Amino acid sequence: MTMSDEQKLLDFPSWLDEQMFKEFLQDDFKDYKAIKNFEVVPTSGEGENFTCLVVRVKIIVELNDNTVKHNSFMMKVPHDTAQMQEMLQMANFFDVENEVYIDLIPKFEELYKSKGLDITLAPRAYRFDEGVKIEPKLKNTVLMYDLGQDGYKNANRFKGLNVEQAELVLRKLAQYHAASAAYKSIHGPYTDTIMYGMFGKDPQVAIAIMERMFVSTQNIFLDTLQNYENCEQYHEKLKTYFSKINKLFIEMGMPKADEFNVINHGDCWVNNFLFKFDQSGKVQDMLFVDFQNPRYGHPTQDLLYFIMTSVDIRYKLTYFDYFVKYYHDQLVKHLKLLDYKEPVPKLMELQMETYKYGGWAIMACYMVLPLVLLDPTESATFENFFGNSEAGANFKKQMYTSKRYKRYIEQILPWLDNRGLLEICEPPQAVQAAAVPTIPSAEKVEIDSSVPSWVNKDYFVKLLKAEIPDFKDIRDFRVKKATQGGDNYASIMLSVDIDFQTVHDQTLSKSFMLKVPPAKQAEILDMMQTFKKEIAMYTDVIPQLEQLYKQAGQSVVFAPKSYSLPSRPDCDHIILQNLRLAGYKNANRLQGLSVKETEQVLAKLALLHAASAQLYVTKGRYADCLDKSIYTESIRPVYENDFAKALLAANIKAMRSLKGSEIFGDKVAKILNNMFDYEIKAGVYDETQFNCINHGDCWTNNVMFKYNAEGEITDTLFVDFQRSTFNSPAVDLYYLLMSSPSLDIKLEKFDYFIRYYHTELQRNLELLKYPRHIPTLSELHTILLKNPLSAVTTTALIMPAVLVDPTENASIDTMMGTNEESQEFKNKLYCNDRYRKHAEAIYPWLNSKGLLDLE
Repeated sequence: MTMSDEQKLLDFPSWLDEQMFKEFLQDDFKDYKAIKNFEVVPTSGEGENFTCLVVRVKIIVELNDNTVKHNSFMMKVPHDTAQMQEMLQMANFFDVENEVYIDLIPKFEELYKSKGLDITLAPRAYRFDEGVKIEPKLKNTVLMYDLGQDGYKNANRFKGLNVEQAELVLRKLAQYHAASAAYKSIHGPYTDTIMYGMFGKDPQVAIAIMERMFVSTQNIFLDTLQNYENCEQYHEKLKTYFSKINKLFIEMGMPKADEFNVINHGDCWVNNFLFKFDQSGKVQDMLFVDFQNPRYGHPTQDLLYFIMTSVDIRYKLTYFDYFVKYYHDQLVKHLKLLDYKEPVPKLMELQMETYKYGGWAIMACYMVLPLVLLDPTESATFENFFGNSEAGANFKKQMYTSKRYKRYIEQILPWLDNRGLLEICEPPQAVQAAAVPTIPSAEKVEIDSSVPSWVNKDYFVKLLKAEIPDFKDIRDFRVKKATQGGDNYASIMLSVDIDFQTVHDQTLSKSFMLKVPPAKQAEILDMMQTFKKEIAMYTDVIPQLEQLYKQAGQSVVFAPKSYSLPSRPDCDHIILQNLRLAGYKNANRLQGLSVKETEQVLAKLALLHAASAQLYVTKGRYADCLDKSIYTESIRPVYENDFAKALLAANIKAMRSLKGSEIFGDKVAKILNNMFDYEIKAGVYDETQFNCINHGDCWTNNVMFKYNAEGEITDTLFVDFQRSTFNSPAVDLYYLLMSSPSLDIKLEKFDYFIRYYHTELQRNLELLKYPRHIPTLSELHTILLKNPLSAVTTTALIMPAVLVDPTENASIDTMMGTNEESQEFKNKLYCNDRYRKHAEAIYPWLNSKGLLDLE
């Protein structure tokens, strides 16, 4: 901004000392020796910055080999005035900005890095060590890497951005917004500073601040309308609008639980973007700066603010809808990349919301745009912009009477008016809600048509009351199918997403995964004790296994938290923590597990197997549903009815078309045709051998991984214990290793994986002081050879389902049917190229090891 020499001297941070930067230089230069030269120079041009002084700290560093390096920082410090000190008492935007730069932006960038995309959103920032530094003024500063060293600079604010430059900003804005939404979905709400903005959570305080800051500016703008061609006609509309705009901004700024929300930059105009251009002037990159006013809320705040303030007038209005669509395309793209599972607005909805939140466009046009277009002037100061003095009034008149602004506003006001944005629509609830944090005016219930009729909010009200001490009531209850066709066969997976109100009028969210049996297969699943097994595992066995490790001094979690409804419906169901919101996800089942991912699953299996073996020898047998095989004569009809025979016939027919089937085909067919008898025999475990609780269905989709920013696995959890059984560990080992690793490692590293598992198993058994014989590695291989059935059945019956492309009709009903749809699905299962490649490699391998010779 423009300052007199006397004012510059007054504001200039003479208290800056070179020693304050030593620790940062030592981090940046490993061979740091000393500071050779230290210089601080102001950088802000006239009219470029109103809330602070920006200085460049130029340092020449001497290294140990006596060479020198040049380094530069950008530093923001407040103007040393009474008005600024008063403002900082109300809202310390330096604290806010440091939080975004240092605590949030790096985490957003890490989200993208974990997905293989290298995105930089802003310059690196530094935090002074308050325990070492004694200069109190350092608290109200922001220190950043000087991007000017890398060729970044502002675009011409008078000219505005062209379409290509605007697209780059919108793309970067969408990346920033997407990351902020994804991060919250994983980690929960942000701090109050971010959630409520610089004015805080008290609406009355915020309104008082805005009235002090904006009323005089609004009045002068209204008086100036007569100087714009054909704009006096908008005087009364704008006067009415301004009389209500402060309360409207409170309402617009509050995030709505039923809408998509992000962290808005909050001051998204051209001078807060730094561009990098190539030699021809073509834009290459862009980064954000100046996060002094971020706030969690609807993204139209940034979107409208940016378009209305920073795009060349030739494109601002005529390309407006295109810009919204471009932003939306980029937003959806990056949300998908980040595995964001919550609702995303459709383009039509976003366009509608540019009307609903049109007040951001008006505020940008009368408060920010005149400053963007104002020629450099010494009167452009913080005090004049926000103050009510005569000098302040004169400055505002300069803002509104510039020829550049006049040309813009004469085109913008008709456009705003034609969109109806100069009028405030006030439904009754909006008037009342303006004075308090917004809560949906009435509860919403959205339930997918495939959801069982008993699933309703009444059951979950009681659950939330039991889990959350200050729960008041549910405001939004959403239930929908949570998996694609082909991802789950023995149950229906539903996501239950609830927005609820606390007694303190906070609107919070909770998400559950609900498992229920398919209606047509409920009786069969009950005969197979599917839900009995899983309920026993979640509510009884897993807590005891985790406690064993806790007593041994090791923290182990096997599975998501499970919940019980205080008032239970009379039907099978399981309610679990939604792990996806905690950052967990499945690996790609079609691609297969990598070596590292397979190792992680084996390590977790070893923990499960060891603890379950220890619990068995200390407490005795498990419940019958886990200890006794489900393969009894009572359920033989399920496996040998006409539907099951048709499925096996399709499998065997496809198997006989595989390369090499002339060698292994008859053996595989014999096993499949007599599978139930083999299962009865295998279900009776040998008590003289090492036995444990097997997960029983250990394939890719029943394992959830959590990754860090570098893509490394930080945790692994199991889900879906519907086939758990106490038996030889061969059940799980074959099931996992035949079904889930990628083909290039599945067989080549089989022996390595068994050794890896054995090392982990032995360590865990020793930790738990297992009193019986621990099988050696060779004994474990012998156990595998003695218990081959799981290797064959997994290859023939499980692996096809793992490797089939997603399809909506993938279900037990379709699999077991005899109609044309079922035949088509069976062809997809057993005849797709992906499965054939695996089977043509595995069956000869099984045959060569004697695993197809069960007699």
